[in-house]
Amino acid sequence: MIAAALAAAIVAVAVWAGVRARLRWRSIRAEFLRPWPAVVVFTSTDCDACNPVRETVLSASPAKAVREVAYQRDAGKFRSSGIDKVPAVVVIDAHGKPVGFFEGAVSSREIGRALRRARLR
Repeated sequence: MIAAALAAAIVAVAVWAGVRARLRWRSIRAEFLRPWPAVVVFTSTDCDACNPVRETVLSASPAKAVREVAYQRDAGKFRSSGIDKVPAVVVIDAHGKPVGFFEGAVSSREIGRALRRARLR
């Protein structure tokens, strides 16, 4: 009985963490990331995972839409946009609505889906 309750609690925490991660991108403040539409890649010079993410985004996105924000150059944009981890990618449609948010590794397929929602592809 205790094992079942513990298992249920673990599942509940895992589900909540997944829901929270999916909802987090909706809180990104895109007004600080103009012009739109855009694919904004948040990076840092001391981030080993940032280069592969940057390359994936560049290969999957229209070049004119991609912008990089490096923490060392523009920490204020990180704070004002609500970004607190790198690498992070935000896809913003022409109305300034974030339609995709990714933290960590991202595939070109995931970027492609967000680009279609933003009508960039």
